Amino acid sequence: MNKQTLISIIFILQVSLTVKAQDPVFSQPYMAPVYLNPAATGSGDHDLRISGIMRRQWWSIPSRFTYTAFSIDKFLPSLQSGIGLMVTSSSEGYLKKNGIYASYAYTFCPGAPPVASNSEMPKWFLTGAMQAGWAQRRVDYSDLLFADQIDINGPIPGSQTQADLPVYSGRWYPDISTGMFFNYRFNDFSRILVGVSARHINRPDESLTATNDKARSILPVLWSGNFLYTNSKNEHWTYSIAGNSSKQQNNQFLQLGVEVTNNDLDIGIGAWYRGSATLKEPDAFTLTLSFNLSGRNNASSKIRVGVAHDSPIGNKKYSNNGGSSEFAFVWDQSTYNADGDNPCKPAISPRMACPGSTR
Repeated sequence: MNKQTLISIIFILQVSLTVKAQDPVFSQPYMAPVYLNPAATGSGDHDLRISGIMRRQWWSIPSRFTYTAFSIDKFLPSLQSGIGLMVTSSSEGYLKKNGIYASYAYTFCPGAPPVASNSEMPKWFLTGAMQAGWAQRRVDYSDLLFADQIDINGPIPGSQTQADLPVYSGRWYPDISTGMFFNYRFNDFSRILVGVSARHINRPDESLTATNDKARSILPVLWSGNFLYTNSKNEHWTYSIAGNSSKQQNNQFLQLGVEVTNNDLDIGIGAWYRGSATLKEPDAFTLTLSFNLSGRNNASSKIRVGVAHDSPIGNKKYSNNGGSSEFAFVWDQSTYNADGDNPCKPAISPRMACPGSTR
């Protein structure tokens, strides 16, 4: 009876306490552009883009912490806009979370440059976006045992618990976000991209058991900023520097990365630091590899694949959790002949070497 009572108490405490959740962070942020910032909607190398990313957290720990994001977005040249749809899913042990979101982005552009400038691209563009959807947080009871499902021999096969379950498990709630990107071109071979975003601006209630205001679990607003600088002055190599930072309640986070891309083979190798914004609490060191499967001469379609692996640093030991891994892909497809004729089309490539269209 003592063991059964203890199991029940642990479960009740776990599902009843107010939890301040933190959004998952991917180590290949530009392979999940719409997840990184809603303003990336419609900014593929071509007008139609499909992307997906999956992260497996801590290989040597049976936690089954996995995170995925899948999106499809399209640029509408006649409206100078992008529309998109994104689906997210996360599994953290017995806690599951799913979401589906629609986004709309509009690009403000100074117009085509004068002929005397001898350039095909405007010097800058500004994109703003809104994203709205529904999210769900629930408990997977197949991973849990209650006191009335256990006897002296252990778990009772096929037994059903009579315990009171969280009344709000599995309910859907609205979730709204917004974002902006500013792209500035210094010259034909270097440019900088700066973005800001705010997720969960309606501060939804994620509580599983809330029946009054004191038991509510408000999801804090996630404030994020990012920058990406690229230089391709060398004909064969492109160098990129990127940074992402975020703040959600008391949680602060920083990513800093560099990538070197061989333009002849279209293969990029990157290294990232991840940890606290003060650099005093390092979390992980990440290596990334991305390459183009469709070949460099395919002007109307591109399939890019990326893999990444995180190694814990600081006070953490690699032997304790085995690190984390990611797999991602981005497929860009042209659906109309004039794909490269719009000088104001934003292009935020998953390859860090191309934050703006070079067509």
